[in-house]
Amino acid sequence: MGPVVRVLCPLSLREGDRLLWLVGSPSLPLTILSALRCVKFVSDTGELDLSGEADELQYIVPRGLEILGAIVVDDGGPEGVQKAGEFAVKMRSMLGQSAASAKSVYVISGITVDASGNVEYHLYQPGEPPKIELLEINQDSNDFDAVVWRNLSLLYCQMEFNVPLYLAATPNASDYKAQLVDAVEHIMGDLKSSRVVLLAKGSTAKALKQGVVLIQPFNQLKVQRETAQEHSGDSRKEGVQQSSLCSDLSQPPSFFTTSSGVQLPEPVELTIMLQQSSSANGKVTAPVVQFVPAENATTVQILKLSMAVVCMGGSQMPLVDAATDLVLPALRDQLAAMKRVAMKNTAHKAEVCSYQFCPPGWLHPVTAIYDLSHGETEMALVEERKNLHRRLGLALDRPLLRTANAVCLKNIEAVASRTSGTKRLTDVHVGLINSGVSGGRQSLVQGSYEYYHYLQDRIDDNGWGCAYRSLQTIVSWFRLQHYTTLPVPSHEEIQQTLVDIEDKEPSFVGSKEWIGAIEISFVLDKLLGVSCKILNVSSGAEMPSYCRQLALHFETQGTPVMIGGGVLAYTLLGVDYNELTGDSSFLILDPHYTKGEDLKAIRSGGWVGWKKAVSQTGQPFFLQNKFYNLLLPQRPNTV
Repeated sequence: MGPVVRVLCPLSLREGDRLLWLVGSPSLPLTILSALRCVKFVSDTGELDLSGEADELQYIVPRGLEILGAIVVDDGGPEGVQKAGEFAVKMRSMLGQSAASAKSVYVISGITVDASGNVEYHLYQPGEPPKIELLEINQDSNDFDAVVWRNLSLLYCQMEFNVPLYLAATPNASDYKAQLVDAVEHIMGDLKSSRVVLLAKGSTAKALKQGVVLIQPFNQLKVQRETAQEHSGDSRKEGVQQSSLCSDLSQPPSFFTTSSGVQLPEPVELTIMLQQSSSANGKVTAPVVQFVPAENATTVQILKLSMAVVCMGGSQMPLVDAATDLVLPALRDQLAAMKRVAMKNTAHKAEVCSYQFCPPGWLHPVTAIYDLSHGETEMALVEERKNLHRRLGLALDRPLLRTANAVCLKNIEAVASRTSGTKRLTDVHVGLINSGVSGGRQSLVQGSYEYYHYLQDRIDDNGWGCAYRSLQTIVSWFRLQHYTTLPVPSHEEIQQTLVDIEDKEPSFVGSKEWIGAIEISFVLDKLLGVSCKILNVSSGAEMPSYCRQLALHFETQGTPVMIGGGVLAYTLLGVDYNELTGDSSFLILDPHYTKGEDLKAIRSGGWVGWKKAVSQTGQPFFLQNKFYNLLLPQRPNTV
């Protein structure tokens, strides 16, 4: 049996794929953890833009993982193998990943071998002629945790900067860019200086017992190298082993589950500080404040940089090496990428943030950098997300890389304790199966929502707030499906939104006036950018005739529906409809409930349940002499 490559990532090629980068760790046996599409090509020639690719891969992939190889699509045979190998060698060189770091002069070269996209992997060694050897493929991922996270440690470091830029009253682009470059270079210099000190903290029992580890990377590294020069290799090894290892703070790993269902180990958190009270000659100095008056009228713009890097180092890697070779270089790479993003901000008010994501099918986090100064719905940001979706092989009709989907890697236990104690019940309809319809088909809301009803949040809206509560339930659905990070609006915020768009007079804010389907559609459009369809039903008796349209809505859009009629509003969570007999039932969530968050009382009282248009006793649920508006929010078909 020849050499084996372990492929742990699902690999499905898409139309337009030309080249994929294979990602793995030098701390693991030959293992492919993920594959990223190449998306940077020269517009004029269509050739691969290696420089543009390297700029993005430098910060997208966690530091410590490397480009192990490449796959060339639709170019089989020895020529395709050689082309893939050459691309991989060039990219590794551009990223500073020497062959020695992979403990082999080989890279993985892949080609597609048939129309179905099946891939053949080879070991490729450059030379004249190159050496190529076919690899056996192992796709068993059952013991993924044992293979990967017992041998790797997740490291996380976060830094924030509010950098003042002193610009002319009418700033010009060149002045902005010059000061931006100076500010970034100053931060870069700090991250390379001997004044850097890191505090490392883990969450395992061993880490908690050990406490916080102090790391002075450049000083310690210098001492170790001097020791290595004076003594034999064995002494060097002993000196390194005396320092803390990544495994001391990360093993055995403690896992948490991301919003996409991926399990990640709790990271080793590193905090960076700068020694400010000593100068280069070692003397203690006090901070100095310098005042330089501006010669002309000047405005101050704050450049906001929120950095967060994630690294994956070998468990047996000394923490000082992890700090020096992984964390600090990752921060510098990300800072360079942030500078490029901030340069594009023509308003000179950049707010550049980095986020980690772990989309479905991905085994490790990836990083995205966004300028949020104009909001998440800005088209430029949408295009950036589309580009990243294509690189990661994600669908282009779901918001998988919006900030609401970001993975929180800092203070995980604190975040969990804050989010687990929600005030509201979720998905109160789950388990209510019997609708009373024989042979029907149930079409239900897709995803989770929170149940909003009267008297919550210390607001007495009994008698006038049912439509507000239905709107809040709908907004909670968009939040829990990660379409937005905006909080669910209060009654007053809903009213203020309608005033802002000039639908209502200022006196509307703070009133007890009702709203209906039209107003709710305005608010959803304004706050979330969500469009809605509205069905006008002339009488409650006609509601069953709309079941086919409602079933299609729940099957294709999956959002809760607001029903408004007369003086009442409800939230519709699904329908059960028999097309042959016309028999139907409606799954109603009633916002008029006024008691506490008691699921048993809510269900037994009929505040959530299946309702026939006309009950067995002849009592109509939908009034015959009232018209109804059905508000159908549309799921955004975007990233």
